Amino acid sequence: MATLQMYMDRSRINNQYEDPSWKEVWGDGFGVDNSVGKIRKILVHCPGEEILQLSEGQYEEEAGARILKDSRGRIRNYLKGHDLPNLQKLQEQHNRMTDLLRQEDIEVLSFDDPTHYWTNLVFTRDIALMTPRGAVICRPAMYFHAGEPKMTQAWMTSHGIPIVGVIQGTGTMEGGSFSMLDRHTAIIGRSVRINDEGIGQLRQLLGYQGIELIVLDLPASYIHLDEAFLPVDKDKILASTFILPFWFLHRLQEKGYQIIECDRDDPMLSNNCIALSPGKVLFSDKAPRTRANLEKAGVETITVDLSEINRLGGGIHCSTLPILRDSI
Repeated sequence: MATLQMYMDRSRINNQYEDPSWKEVWGDGFGVDNSVGKIRKILVHCPGEEILQLSEGQYEEEAGARILKDSRGRIRNYLKGHDLPNLQKLQEQHNRMTDLLRQEDIEVLSFDDPTHYWTNLVFTRDIALMTPRGAVICRPAMYFHAGEPKMTQAWMTSHGIPIVGVIQGTGTMEGGSFSMLDRHTAIIGRSVRINDEGIGQLRQLLGYQGIELIVLDLPASYIHLDEAFLPVDKDKILASTFILPFWFLHRLQEKGYQIIECDRDDPMLSNNCIALSPGKVLFSDKAPRTRANLEKAGVETITVDLSEINRLGGGIHCSTLPILRDSI
């Protein structure tokens, strides 16, 4: 018997991610190893009637927002400002965004089932981190995201996408603070939503794929990295240099990146765009100064209005999760 097992050991898989059997089993319909390669597939969720539950919330001066709570006082969602959400406008803006994505020959995927109680799923970026070999399911910090990991795991499984890890226990992680800079380098922004335990778990999961994780701290008023940092071309980064640490900007320059300034006079979330392909971004129509900076640097911009979706607390990048990008 020992001889048989020694013989069988000739077919041992030493590293599942490097062995040819990985592609034989899982195929190549997923994977993200950078943030600017041509997007082939993307996951979104158009706001549905679950958003109307916000009408049951109350405006709270302390938060400057309409807050929806459950019977136990837990926050279920929020909306900036006094006014109720305009569902028709939300859907029109989201549909315009997805139309633009399809015009770029991107396959647009979505959650088909109603979200009912969980009302914040429009921001698909936060539910998972896409890596070269599959998805890491996030563990959100806030109660109003609590139902999303279950939905995300079911969706990934139904679409044949391997789950290469799950942030769990006391770890917290959300996708808006994550960026694949290149095949061997990822960045995470530590914040009120991203804690040390979550970062430690992520570092271990990425290490199995040979990916280094760079960690930087965000100011207290920023919850995600994509509010201040986004790759827009193979060698260009759009950044809010007035809040990012010098050592990080210096390291990017040492790696050969040109830093494009996000103008501080433009509205919040101006930086929250998405690269559709190298040097082409889907960008807010409310940030003319930053758009001019991008175009001066040779980056093509396609603009869209997501002003009503912005009131829910996110922008273009928050509302999109690339499932498959070309390598660069």
